[in-house]
Amino acid sequence: MKHIRDPIYAEFVELDDLALRVVSHPYFQRMRRIKHLGLAHYVYPGATHTRFSHMLGAYHLATKFLRNFKRKGYDVAELYDPIRMAALLHDVGHTSLSHALEFTVLPFRHEEMGKAIINLKFREVLGDYLTEQVLAIYDRKTEPFAREMVESQMDVDRLDYLRRDAYYCGVDYGLVDVERIIQTSELYPSPQGRTLVIVEKGMFAVESYIIARYLMYWSVYYHKTNLGFQALLFSLFRRAREVSGEVWMPDPLRRVMGAATPEEAVEDFYRVDDPLVLYTMHVWSEGKDPILADLSHRILNRNRFKAIEITGPFIDTYERLSNVCEDVGMDPRYYIVERTPKDVAYSPYDPHSEEHIKVLKDGRLKELSSVMPTDTLKSLSREVMRKYLFVPEECWHRYRSSSLR
Repeated sequence: MKHIRDPIYAEFVELDDLALRVVSHPYFQRMRRIKHLGLAHYVYPGATHTRFSHMLGAYHLATKFLRNFKRKGYDVAELYDPIRMAALLHDVGHTSLSHALEFTVLPFRHEEMGKAIINLKFREVLGDYLTEQVLAIYDRKTEPFAREMVESQMDVDRLDYLRRDAYYCGVDYGLVDVERIIQTSELYPSPQGRTLVIVEKGMFAVESYIIARYLMYWSVYYHKTNLGFQALLFSLFRRAREVSGEVWMPDPLRRVMGAATPEEAVEDFYRVDDPLVLYTMHVWSEGKDPILADLSHRILNRNRFKAIEITGPFIDTYERLSNVCEDVGMDPRYYIVERTPKDVAYSPYDPHSEEHIKVLKDGRLKELSSVMPTDTLKSLSREVMRKYLFVPEECWHRYRSSSLR
C-alpha cells in the first residue's frame, strides 16, 4: 500500500498493489507529461496540473464511493476492482495539450485511443478477466451504476476535475461538496441492474455541483483567451498536416497523425507528450514554412488570437475579416478560426435515456430537477452558446478601425 498526498483532498490517496502496478506502468507515467488544461495556464498561471494527478483523483473518489456502498451493505465485490481501474485509466488515451489536439494530432477520440492502450498495454498488468471487465464498463455492458460512476452527468471524472481545475486556476466556482454526494449515494434496482441514485437529503449538494459545472465551463474552459489558444493550435496542426511531407516532424508524431486505427498508433503514442509537441513548435518556429513558423512563434510567446464575438450576420463579418487578413498578408484559412462553444449544464429527464440524475424520494425515483424547490436546474438545462471568430491582433485592430469609420 502506498499513500500519495493530494492538495484537493484532506486525506491520502491510497494505492493498493494493483493500483500501484497500473500507476507504475510507463503509459500511465506518461500522463505526468500531459497538462490537464492544455494551454489554459496562459490565462490562469497556476493551471499546470497534469492528467496524472486528475486520474489519481478520479480513482480516489471511485474507491470512496465503493467503500460507502460496502458500508451500507451493498455487494459490490465483483465490480470493485473493475470500477476502480476504469476510473484510474479513464484518460490514458489523451494526447498532448489535452482536448485541443483531438482530431488534429490524434485522429481519434481519446476514449477509443484509451481502450486500445488498455487492451494492448495494460492487459499484462490487469490480466485478461479484469481487462475485459474494464472495457465492458466503457462499452456500457455492465450494471448501470458501474458506468454511471465512470461516465455520466455526475461521475468521478467530473467531481474531481471541477474541484481540481478550480483549485489550480485560483477560482472558487468549482467548489463541490463531494463528501455529501458520496454519503447520500445509494444503489437502486432497475431492470438493467443497479443504478446510482442520491437520497433526498443530498440533492442540494448535487444542485451545487451542477451550478459549479456551469460556472467553470463559461469562466475557465470556454474563457475566450483559452479558446483563442486552442484556435491557434488547431490552425498550426492543420497546416502541419497539409505540408507534412515538406517539413521536419518527429517520427512518433508523424506516425500517430497518420495512423488509420487507434491500435496502429499505440506504440508511438507513448512518446507524443507535451514536451515533444512543444519542442516541435520550437523547431517549426525557425523553419522554412512561414505559416508554421509564425503560428508556432505565437503559441510559444503567448501572442494570442483575439476573439470577435459574432452577434450579427456571420458571413458579412467573416468576409470583412478575410479581406483584412489578406491585406496584411495572412491566409484566412489559417488566420481566421471559427469556434462555437456551447454547453448544457444538466440534461433533465428524457424518456429514451437513463442519463439523468436520479433522486430517491418517498421510496420512488425522481429526476433531480423535478424535486428541487426552485427552477435553477431547469434554467441550466437550456443550451448556452456563443459564436466567435479568432484572428491575429493585427487583423483585429484593422477590422475594428474599419468598423468605426
